[in-house]
Amino acid sequence: MDTIKIGNFLRELRKEKNLTQEQLADIFNVSARTVSRWETGSNMPDISILVEIADYYNLDVREILNGERSNKIQADSSAIKDIAEYADKEKEKLATKTRLYAIAGIIGIVTYLCLRAFGNPDNIIINIIASIALISVYAALTSSLIFTTNRLQTLQRKLKMKLKKNLLFIIATLVIGIILLLLIVPMLIISSI
Repeated sequence: MDTIKIGNFLRELRKEKNLTQEQLADIFNVSARTVSRWETGSNMPDISILVEIADYYNLDVREILNGERSNKIQADSSAIKDIAEYADKEKEKLATKTRLYAIAGIIGIVTYLCLRAFGNPDNIIINIIASIALISVYAALTSSLIFTTNRLQTLQRKLKMKLKKNLLFIIATLVIGIILLLLIVPMLIISSI
């Protein structure tokens, strides 16, 4: 699958409709930066968005994956194989990111607990490392939430829901981050005294 060719094809399709990247981004509920990445071939749309793009331009998904219009679409095994490969890559990316966030969170929690259990509470270095471990847990949770919110946006496009429904998750993450900072800063001040 030639992502550069696909990106150029997506750019041509957008220009045929006299749309800017921002206008197309609004149609598919993504950012203009995302559209730009599609068109440069550095990133590909999720499979659900790919289907929406094909519908929008009145094309077959295979035409988009081939990076060109076809007068007669043939259901050959290579086109179907490309679609399956594309979906598998999307699933693989999702699984990899989820594993990385989980591993980062677990390492942070274990580090924090070990330092609290076995470290000298009066040692400022131990307290700083424990604080960094706790912040890494928060960062892993936040990254996971942002990633999940991005996946939820894809579902929302299908269900025609608004992003405001995810606002509760985002606010909860920010509140957790503020609470963690309020716990860490006094801990550092007390340990340095």
